[in-house]
Amino acid sequence: MKPLLTVLILVAFLHSSVAATRSTPGRTLADINAISTRVLQRSISPKFYKSLLISPIQGWIVVRANISGTHLSGMRVIHSELNGVYDSLALKLAREAQIAGYYSIERPHLGGSVLLHLLIYQIADGTMALSFPTFEEPGGDQMEYWGCARIAVLKSDGKWTEIEGPAGLQGKGWAVRQGLKNKMRAILKAEMKSLNVDS
Repeated sequence: MKPLLTVLILVAFLHSSVAATRSTPGRTLADINAISTRVLQRSISPKFYKSLLISPIQGWIVVRANISGTHLSGMRVIHSELNGVYDSLALKLAREAQIAGYYSIERPHLGGSVLLHLLIYQIADGTMALSFPTFEEPGGDQMEYWGCARIAVLKSDGKWTEIEGPAGLQGKGWAVRQGLKNKMRAILKAEMKSLNVDS
């Protein structure tokens, strides 16, 4: 009897693991809570903003990387849905991402951890992809982000067509500011380090 119970528990575990990698129907941006609506509103074209807030997300892929200068390195997919079909696209977008303005006293030689989110939607014209980065560290959700989220539509010919973002932001990447409180803390730490070196 025990072997049968063990097999049933194993089957139930595998079923729940497979289900976790599939998309959850009816999820919206508010459900995944990956980016503030204020940041999203200024990073995409106004005509897409309202529809993206309420449109169901078909799949969500997340790439984790480290920021090195203004580019990302050490990329790997840490969350994948839709059977991994869009993982290569997520990695490509992470390779192309640019982020300026990040600094860290704690990790001067290794930049902060960045998550590049790729959201997949089914629309009347085909498949739409929305991507944007966020920092994965304490205070990452309090950083001030400016930039242009990338939106592309997969047409019937199999090619992605990028949709222009807000005027003046398209193709210029992202910039981040950690806020005055964090900046003051970093300045104080730098001052303390220099005092310790001099003494």
